[in-house]
Amino acid sequence: MCKISAFFYGSLTTGNWNSHFCRSCISVESAMVCGKIYQLSAGFPAIQVPAESILALGTRSPAQDAKTQSEHNAKPVEFKIRDGWNEVHGELVTFGNPDRDLSPIDRLENHPSCYLRVLVPVRRGNGEITVAWTYIMPFL
Repeated sequence: MCKISAFFYGSLTTGNWNSHFCRSCISVESAMVCGKIYQLSAGFPAIQVPAESILALGTRSPAQDAKTQSEHNAKPVEFKIRDGWNEVHGELVTFGNPDRDLSPIDRLENHPSCYLRVLVPVRRGNGEITVAWTYIMPFL
C-alpha cells in the first residue's frame, strides 16, 4: 500500500484540538505551501491556493489519491510563491494507510462538500520539494 501525505495548517496540527486524527501518522515535519490563509468566523482557518498550484483534485478514494501523489512525486515539481500569494506554514503529515488514516479526516473536513482536498507542491522545512494533499476552501 502507498503512503499518503497531507499538509495541515489548523486544527489538525500538533497540539491542536483535532490533532488526535493524526495519531497513526508515520511522520510530522514543518512545511509550507503557496496560498492565503483566512480565519473564519466559526473559529477555524481555511486556505486558498493559486489554481496554477493545484496538480490534482482529491477523490473519495484516499488509496487512489495516494497513487496519484506517488506519480506526481516521481516527476520534478516546482515550488514557488506566486505574485499576490503568501507562504502558509504548517505541517506535512505522512500516513501509512490512506483509506484508514485519511478517510476520517475527509469526513471531518466535509470533503468535497465544504473543503476540497487538492494536491499541491510543498516545501519541507529542510528545503526539499514534494507534493501533498491539503484542504482548501475554494469559495471564501
